[in-house]
Amino acid sequence: MSKKKRYLHSATIPFSYNKKNLSLSTDARIYRDCALLSVGSWSDSITRSPVVYTEQALKSSATNWEENYLNVDHSFEVRNRLGFVTNTYYKDGKVYGDLHIFPITSVAKDIIALIDADLVNWMSVELTSDDYWDEDSMKRFADNITFLGAAIVLYPASDGTHIK
Repeated sequence: MSKKKRYLHSATIPFSYNKKNLSLSTDARIYRDCALLSVGSWSDSITRSPVVYTEQALKSSATNWEENYLNVDHSFEVRNRLGFVTNTYYKDGKVYGDLHIFPITSVAKDIIALIDADLVNWMSVELTSDDYWDEDSMKRFADNITFLGAAIVLYPASDGTHIK
């Protein structure tokens, strides 16, 4: 008889369920009209090179969201996913949106408490764009912006971003 050996298997399959029978009470905290990105020249934390975000680029892209997640400090760890961004629009040089934070993890509860105590109040977006170099101004400009999500941060790249 052959000897059996025990193996650990981790099958990755899409999570699905019958949404018709689902009833949720999340008591999400909603912060309305948060400034997510403003017109200007900003250096992101990845490339560290300035990109100009014009009024036209922000106005035409404000509602162009591929995803709408909300996290902490641009973290992609599961516990740092707080909720999502909805109702995005452009007004007076900024892209605005509503933040929905679900107080179901300790991180989310802590972030709500920090926001309510006015200790955290800054935003940073995550996006892709078609950038082009303008020879006359010697600057890089963002065009065709697609927003992916946003993060609550302490040090935003864009001036004027805020939650409250």
